[in-house]
Amino acid sequence: MSALPSRPFPISASLLAAAVLWLDGTTGGLRAQLSPFPATPQAGDARDLRESLPPDLADLTIHPRRTSADRIARLFNRDLRNLEEAQADLVVQLEQLPRVTREAQRVTGFGYLSGSSKQRPKWVQIDMGEVVSPDAIVLFPVTAALDDETVYGYGFPRSFRIDISNDAEFRNYETIVEGRLEDPSGLKRWPYYREMEGYSGRYLRVTATALWRAPAGEQEVFALSEIMVLKGGRNLAVGKPVSALDTEERFDQWATRFVCDGITTLGIPHGEVESPTLGFRARSTEPAAASWVQVDLGESMKIDQVEIILADPPATVPDPTVRFPYPMKIEISEHPDMNQAEQIGHFNPSQISMIGANPLIVPVKDSYGRYVRISVEGSKAQALISFDLAELIVYSGTRNVAAGRPVTALHPLPSEGWSPDYLVDGYSSRRNLVPYDGWIAELVKRNRLVRSWREKEDRRLELVDRTVTQGVASIGSGVTGILAFVLIALSRGRVRRRKDLEALRQRIASDLHDDIGSNLSSIALLAELGKTEVDEPELVLEELGDIKATADKTIESMRDIVWLIRPGEETWQQMLTRFRETASKLLRTHEYTFTVHGEAHDERLPLEFKRDLFLIYKEVLNNIVRHAGASKVEIEIDCKRSRLQMRIADDGKGFNNLDQEFREGNGLRNLRMRAQAIGGSLKVRSAPGEGTMVQLVVPMP
Repeated sequence: MSALPSRPFPISASLLAAAVLWLDGTTGGLRAQLSPFPATPQAGDARDLRESLPPDLADLTIHPRRTSADRIARLFNRDLRNLEEAQADLVVQLEQLPRVTREAQRVTGFGYLSGSSKQRPKWVQIDMGEVVSPDAIVLFPVTAALDDETVYGYGFPRSFRIDISNDAEFRNYETIVEGRLEDPSGLKRWPYYREMEGYSGRYLRVTATALWRAPAGEQEVFALSEIMVLKGGRNLAVGKPVSALDTEERFDQWATRFVCDGITTLGIPHGEVESPTLGFRARSTEPAAASWVQVDLGESMKIDQVEIILADPPATVPDPTVRFPYPMKIEISEHPDMNQAEQIGHFNPSQISMIGANPLIVPVKDSYGRYVRISVEGSKAQALISFDLAELIVYSGTRNVAAGRPVTALHPLPSEGWSPDYLVDGYSSRRNLVPYDGWIAELVKRNRLVRSWREKEDRRLELVDRTVTQGVASIGSGVTGILAFVLIALSRGRVRRRKDLEALRQRIASDLHDDIGSNLSSIALLAELGKTEVDEPELVLEELGDIKATADKTIESMRDIVWLIRPGEETWQQMLTRFRETASKLLRTHEYTFTVHGEAHDERLPLEFKRDLFLIYKEVLNNIVRHAGASKVEIEIDCKRSRLQMRIADDGKGFNNLDQEFREGNGLRNLRMRAQAIGGSLKVRSAPGEGTMVQLVVPMP
């Protein structure tokens, strides 16, 4: 996409969507620019998955092979064990690197695509408008659907050169780097990042010395999704003029202006710190024609760029077609009332929706002021106005001069997580914001680590196969012994599994006896009593009500038992879904929140772990409903790859569990026993009149 302040949007969204389905021999059936990440499951997990991928899933899914051959080879091959230790170290390093958001496909603004000219070499260049001394340059590849196949690095040159000059014709220039794809297959997902200390110039040119070639066919093209020129963490290239040897310009998909619009499929540069705030919220109490929020920079200064991060609270499911429902205007002035204000940007909702999960970046030229105001415009017929923003960033040079400055607004609505001050606190609605340079450098490092892990995995599989083959050939006469060893191991495993199944049967039988059996006995007793009270209709109705309530409870208990043992219901995502359903049923009369942090993976949970964890969760909610007298309940679940933390708090009457004479009842003792059974620890904090908090910490199996 182009720099937003100057970009026209003459086409409707429906017409644009139809246009991108048009096929053409030049692009070989290119339909959309895709996310470089694995596909998101579409059914039932929209609210369970967080917006970011687990650290080891950003580029590939790591599922090391765990077969009998691997285990046997590991016993006899030291090199194999060393290789697996190196792989484990790579995974640890991956977990320390930043996460990236999962973006949807883009149907507009793919970037730059070379034209049909036979002249070589092809190039694209940026006019920075003045001499600059950047810290780094970043080239973003295009991930595209080409002939029904995902192509990573579509059009990214097999070899290229980056030059800098003060001459637009590049008669005199300095070469910063001559690059070549490290991946021999020519596929590329991640940005190319190059530091460039000591270079300066007005023009930057990327020259493709060897074009990308289609896997099938003779098509050769040069394409880039985005070029960033970084200085002090800021992207200086946004909105700068772009020229090229030749270019394919059509259907609002390919144009030189899209290569410097600041919009990528990687989204907002986030750090690892979860945001304690959500941002700024405005709500008018009466119909209004407009609303605004502004920051006071403290003094008049030169303003070079304004960035707006739209609010994206974790508890909501955003509509990608409506990122912001109002026209937005951005102004700079020396006066708080915007007297003699300079308008630096005006955007309608369709323009804002096209940025995806990216900042709205507005480059500014030769503008000075003390106050920066964001205004939203309602309909001609006045109505209630409501809008949210996560962060406002104002650059003077490479410094964010808005950070921590006073914020005022026409219709502020301070509430939990929302405040005018949170508009300039350095956080989006999800995590802390970090400079582009360090963020991209660490993403590139992730790419190298992932590639290294893959190479080691190929080598490991080769070692396993070789070790097993050599072992079979050399042992020869020991085959019988090995087979006996394997049979004994399998036999012991079957015996152990048989014992585990028997223990599980006993527990299920106990559950059926204690819970279902007890309820059915109550129903039978109430029915028997009802027969003797036919002359007292009120008592009969009361006992019929008790029978119905007991039957409902029995049905719910039976559903829980069936869910626990049903095949195909063993993953953590499905457990979270069950947690949500249980909370909605038990806490119908309570105000409650259900928050999930961490990962929602598809790995199966052991049946015993699943059973005890669910029963702990349900028992705590039952205790709140029966005994707490609470009106509000907070449920917070934080799941990392190796640890689960579950916290449930209420504002009920509480009890003094710190009193020396306090004795835990059967309920608390049962909770602790179940927690110990799955290797966890249970903490209970309560005080009279201050509610109760139950926290479970347990290692993930």
